[in-house]
Amino acid sequence: NVHFRKVNGMMHGRMNRVMMRTWFDQAARKKRRSQNRKAKAARLAPRPAAGLLRPVVHPPTQRYNMKLRLGKGFTLEELKEAKIPAKLAPTIGIAVDHRRRNRCTESLQANVNRLKLYKSKLLIFPKKSGKKGVKKGDTPKSELQNVAQNTLKEIIPVERPALRVKARAITAEEKEASAYKKMKKARTDKKYEG
Repeated sequence: NVHFRKVNGMMHGRMNRVMMRTWFDQAARKKRRSQNRKAKAARLAPRPAAGLLRPVVHPPTQRYNMKLRLGKGFTLEELKEAKIPAKLAPTIGIAVDHRRRNRCTESLQANVNRLKLYKSKLLIFPKKSGKKGVKKGDTPKSELQNVAQNTLKEIIPVERPALRVKARAITAEEKEASAYKKMKKARTDKKYEG
């Protein structure tokens, strides 16, 4: 029931039907994406389908800095703490970013723990077959039988803090504490101690 009206010999009405964006291929696209993911995983096997291990970082700006997401790569300091040489890291599936800086010990420690967990689960296949191909640090042949591939979106999932905090009674200690005084003291300490 589309109505057109003739004005000065021209048809006016809902003419933008040709510009409508259809989405008939949604189901086919979904199938294609799934097949591509499976093909990529098969191509990378037995390596993780997600690619390289990435660090957990806080996004920039006040709007997003309370959240956590995956970053580009681990800092040289984080690798040093986890006792992983920076040159070795990319060869065992760890992303390295020489530009990133560690601005607090909490995030540094969180990423070091992430690296240690990854290292504990890591299985290194020898490059060549036979006894001559086995190098120091390679996983023994007995442990390399029927190794399952990691097909998760993130190799080690990011532990995102729960958003909901249950209501509880305010403690006497919390009532006494003054955020203003704490901030004021920190400010004066910074001023006088530098």
